[in-house]
Amino acid sequence: MNLKSILGAVFISAVAANPALARPFPLCLYGVNNPSDVAIVKQAGFNCFQSYQKDPEKLAALARAAKKQGMQVVFYPDEIIGSSYEKKAQNWPVLAWYLVDEPDVARWSRKRVTDKINQTRQVFTHHANALVIGQGKTKITYYDLPDNLMVDWYPVPHLPLTSFGDNVRWAKESQQGHDAAGNPLWGVVQIFDWKEYKQHRADHERIGRFPTQEEIRFMSYDGILNGATGLFYFIFTSNGHPLPTVQPEWWSRVKAVSGELSKLRPILEKGREIAPRVKIVAPLAAKTWAYKGYEYTLLLNRSAGPVEVPPVFLNKPYILWDGSSKTTQMPAYGVWILKKRQGKICTMQN
Repeated sequence: MNLKSILGAVFISAVAANPALARPFPLCLYGVNNPSDVAIVKQAGFNCFQSYQKDPEKLAALARAAKKQGMQVVFYPDEIIGSSYEKKAQNWPVLAWYLVDEPDVARWSRKRVTDKINQTRQVFTHHANALVIGQGKTKITYYDLPDNLMVDWYPVPHLPLTSFGDNVRWAKESQQGHDAAGNPLWGVVQIFDWKEYKQHRADHERIGRFPTQEEIRFMSYDGILNGATGLFYFIFTSNGHPLPTVQPEWWSRVKAVSGELSKLRPILEKGREIAPRVKIVAPLAAKTWAYKGYEYTLLLNRSAGPVEVPPVFLNKPYILWDGSSKTTQMPAYGVWILKKRQGKICTMQN
């Protein structure tokens, strides 16, 4: 076991002993390029954002706007390094420097990625870095290289919705297999229409649509259930223009999910994960946290059809976190967050 793994194991042990030490849960939005949009993004529940701007002056303006809103940023370091802004950037509210987009797709070697990481670390010694891969399993093993690993997978409408969570899980398993089990893993959720992007087969009819609110919500929680310790959403724009302006209905779908997750974030950050008290059988899946005298159980239906809810969850000690009413069946790709006071004993049932 290398030093990085030992330190990671020590950190995990410390968090288990004191949940207050838990890592923050980034809830971030891709493609925020104008300072005037930062307050809008903050109001939607996000605590950080990524930008595709590379000009140091424009990034400085975004960093100021982020600092004013108490947010963090994820920027490319390329044009900052060696510029007159390099020293100033040391004090920007950087969550992580964005190294390269999908090196597995661009076929970057481990050495090329490592060189990029080392260059960034030498300049920004107290800032973390992040690397996003385009799928959970890659031929070149990047999993142990960055401080923060990201995985994007955009299934709507052409692939199973559960393939997003599957790719997060595969990336998590690969981290564990490469002495990086303690490193953060951030899932990148689809909030765009594939029709706006280049299609794989130019001679075929273009496919795509914007995900529904239910799909965005399911992918978000499926990512968390499968090991994501933060979530990013791609992307804030439609055809280069901010969603709130050009697609307000789409933006309302995003805000509904980001707002809910923002309220849940203290549980994700400081809650102590415990084993679910109820036996869960596929296609249902669950994860439970203990937090401030309550147990919170995330229950997902990872199938395209309705599924019977375990009877114990229908009992009175369990209430739905959002205040809605329970039903005997969970709909396709349904998400429940159940809250129960600790100490209340419920009989284990299938």
